[in-house]
Amino acid sequence: MMTTEERKAKLLEQFAELAAELGSNAKAAQRIGISAPVVSQIKSGTYPGNIDAQLDKLAAYFESKSGSDEIFEEISYAPTSISEQIYQAIKNCQIKGGVAIATGDSGIGKTKAVQKYHADNPLTSVVITINPCFKSAKAVVKLIAAELNIPVMQSTDDLWIAIAQKLHDGMVIIIDEGQLLTFAGIETVRSLADYFAAKGQTLGVAFVGDSGIEEKFEGKTRRNYRQINNRKWLSPRFTVADITANDIKMLFPMLVNAGMDKELEFLHKVAQTEAGIRGAVRMFSQAYDNDDYSLSGLAAMAKSMRIDMRAMVRK
Repeated sequence: MMTTEERKAKLLEQFAELAAELGSNAKAAQRIGISAPVVSQIKSGTYPGNIDAQLDKLAAYFESKSGSDEIFEEISYAPTSISEQIYQAIKNCQIKGGVAIATGDSGIGKTKAVQKYHADNPLTSVVITINPCFKSAKAVVKLIAAELNIPVMQSTDDLWIAIAQKLHDGMVIIIDEGQLLTFAGIETVRSLADYFAAKGQTLGVAFVGDSGIEEKFEGKTRRNYRQINNRKWLSPRFTVADITANDIKMLFPMLVNAGMDKELEFLHKVAQTEAGIRGAVRMFSQAYDNDDYSLSGLAAMAKSMRIDMRAMVRK
């Protein structure tokens, strides 16, 4: 059994490895849910409180991650046909300025494309994700302000001005799950693009989400949305039927290398149901963790997860 000092040394070593991976002690501490200064005090031997309680927090975190090497690890980004087209739509929006929308079924790779674009362009893109709690004009400017490190404890109009001043020519704001925004929320973000256009500059505003965005932009639910619709550049629309067999091969290279063509074909069929790519990946992950990702194992997992193969969408 390890002594307290041996345990401390081991946990601090694990913490240092995580900090190196994430880029800083502060980021590692935030990931774990512990104070960075507390870790520093433990390391220096100056922590005045109950050190065992803090070591327990570190131990609990690393123990929860200890089995991660034994489970299926999803590819962070695969350049699937849909993701790459959404990526390009965002890029064109950034170049041209104005408004673009990209819509598609759930689980086909929209958010992956958004995340990849922001990772590739961290200094010229701002990404916010809308949810039912953050869909009004005031909420959306707060989300953008937070991403730009602008204090959010201001009035809505002051926040809008602060955002406009912090943004610059050639940037793009990407709104994921944009269908949840209210009319006022959409207009508020769109007005930033107009503000830059009036100065002879470009600011792109790309809305990514499901078909609910199209219904608003095309004026089916509110006449005022037509003003926004007239300003948009692109509106690619994707469905699960657009998912290709090659997309599946990109997501599961281990099956390609093993020559498991029937399993790849089955995963393609799953991806073309309402489960989408996300559902296919989750299903495979569960089967992999059960040590059976053969065709029969995948079929059994699809049944267990109640994936309706009869609902496969065909072109």
